[in-house]
Amino acid sequence: MKLRKIAVPFSVTLAILIAPLMVRAYVLEPYYWKDGVSGLTYKWGSNLQTSGTVIRTAFENALSDWNGTPTPVWFSYSSRSSNTLNSYYVSDSSEYGVCNITYSGSEILHFTAMVNAGNINIGKSNVARSAAGHELGHGIGLDHSTAIAIMNSNRDRTRIYTPQQDDINGVNARY
Repeated sequence: MKLRKIAVPFSVTLAILIAPLMVRAYVLEPYYWKDGVSGLTYKWGSNLQTSGTVIRTAFENALSDWNGTPTPVWFSYSSRSSNTLNSYYVSDSSEYGVCNITYSGSEILHFTAMVNAGNINIGKSNVARSAAGHELGHGIGLDHSTAIAIMNSNRDRTRIYTPQQDDINGVNARY
């Protein structure tokens, strides 16, 4: 009888301690890179040929951010890449970017990640970098998240502009 009294509170305590560790908010797209993400290449699109622009710099920083995570993600430049980083213009302050992904079955073949130069907020500190990092996340197979994450489409883009632990967990779960 005493064992039962001890076991119940212990199991409840254990469940309370372990439950937060089991919760995940990241969401994976149904498609992914079959050969992994350690050798992804990119090329600059026609709108980002000139270095030093806000959006190109944002992509450069976001690439570095992803490459610096404790994940297998590694992006490198190749003029022959089938993946393109670019910008587009739509006068819409709710649209920050888009990532068009071409896939076959569940295999990603290539992507085009773009940041919207027409969004009036893109010039604010870290907003373009946040948008670029988010679109790159789609390019590696992450979907929108509800956590504190670069993949949360409702994040504060001035404060969350690098991959967060939830993003890292998602990549590591997939690859």
